[in-house]
Amino acid sequence: MLPLIEFRVLDHNAVALGIDLGELMETAGKAVADALRERFPHAQRIIVACGSGNNGGDGFVVARLLAEVGLDVAVVLAGEPRSAISQRARDRWEGEVHPPSALIELLADADVAVDALLGSGLHGELRKPYGDMVTALNNGPPVVATDVPSGLGLPGALQPQLTVTFHALKEGMTEASCGEIVVTDIGIPPEAERYTGPGELQLLPPADASARKGQNGVVAFVGGGPYTGAPSLAAIGAYRMGADLVPMFVPESAASIVAKHAPELIVHPLPGAHFAPEHIATVLEVEAKADVLLVGPGLGRDSETVAAVNALLREWCKPCVIDADALFGLQPAAAQDVDALLTPHAGELARLAKAAGIDAGGREATVTAVARAYGATVLAKGPEDIISDGSCTRRNRTGHPRLAVGGTGDVLAGMCATALARGLTGFQAARLAAWLLGTAGERAAELHGAGFLATEVAAQVPLVMRDG
Repeated sequence: MLPLIEFRVLDHNAVALGIDLGELMETAGKAVADALRERFPHAQRIIVACGSGNNGGDGFVVARLLAEVGLDVAVVLAGEPRSAISQRARDRWEGEVHPPSALIELLADADVAVDALLGSGLHGELRKPYGDMVTALNNGPPVVATDVPSGLGLPGALQPQLTVTFHALKEGMTEASCGEIVVTDIGIPPEAERYTGPGELQLLPPADASARKGQNGVVAFVGGGPYTGAPSLAAIGAYRMGADLVPMFVPESAASIVAKHAPELIVHPLPGAHFAPEHIATVLEVEAKADVLLVGPGLGRDSETVAAVNALLREWCKPCVIDADALFGLQPAAAQDVDALLTPHAGELARLAKAAGIDAGGREATVTAVARAYGATVLAKGPEDIISDGSCTRRNRTGHPRLAVGGTGDVLAGMCATALARGLTGFQAARLAAWLLGTAGERAAELHGAGFLATEVAAQVPLVMRDG
């Protein structure tokens, strides 16, 4: 059973793979029409209630196909089609289109009705005319719902006898809410679900134009000390992904250098030359205002630092991204109780697996086993990234060989942190950030050639997000 948002991701990824959504709509409509005829073989008079979205387009396909086999079909339309493919489906319907006010009278003489009013992911209440139309359908003949019953999960939702859903069960679908459920394959290619794609952009909620500073994401950063470039690049990655604020906790030996890299960087010096247990309380003070913790870039591997990282993660209660040196010496139980995202390269992945006693066959199996052992999502970086939360796995094949240049992993960690701060799960954040970084790298290569820098990749990230 997939979250509703994942079906928007799949649609966009299918289009990117060359699939025609109009063909998917045709296949979906045929599945509903065939199921209706099978379950209600004696039905002659069919009413199809269509909405203005793509569900309505499915409904016009259903109506046309049932009319072509000789059934008496009437269509009631809640609103004009909003998409080109739905408009094409309506244009192919040769019968009359009735207004919502005609629905009750038409249902009185119908044998079966088809609900093609609304799709999934609705909030609040059913607005007019949809609420009135759903009420009329609930008081009429048996109903076949298209993909999901209109208003699923809301008060006053449709109560169908049969729901024909596409590709997989959607979150919230039960026999009580959907009646009999038939899952049908409409032709979404396996690659749309196995690999990341532009559909991952659907996971990121739009920025609230009326939001105050900090409401679009606050990333608390811990890193630096032995190294000064990695902290700056991680913060820039977070900002380029859309974070509002990135308060940075950096040992004073490196703080002034980090602060000079960009005027946007907010650096809080920590006493000493490396992160240590006495700094944990200072970092925890920002937890109330922060959405996520990013720890690791430029941190170093001092024994005090390794101990402090594990102790900090045990006390931190919000999502976190664990990258670079923070992975060195990471204990499997350190981040079990939060939504943690680990971003290892090949050597770090091998070290994590060894620490957890994992000897799996193959890279993907190892990534999955590490995710389960550490109770985290793992984004294993490589020529083809592998992302797993221990249950689900995706691969990312965007990118350019030059992304092996120093600093791009730090940018990626910052991007992951912002995605988490915007409300995504670790699995969603890793998928989105991996696809974005790879695509930004491809664009950087087009602009700058094969010698591009990590900062030039980061600069492309918001442009890729804008262009979709």
